[in-house]
Amino acid sequence: MASSPMGSGSAYPPSGWQNSARVYTRSQLMALLRAGVIALVLLGVLALIVLF
Repeated sequence: MASSPMGSGSAYPPSGWQNSARVYTRSQLMALLRAGVIALVLLGVLALIVLF
């Protein structure tokens, strides 16, 4: 068995990660923003259901 606690992957990123880091964080930011908007909309709908 591998001695790594997270499975077979290494704790260090591959050597070419610097080139794709900006695009990766941008896609993460867009996903986070989308999730936040969806959460706010759902909270608003829930508040309307509870208040009325």
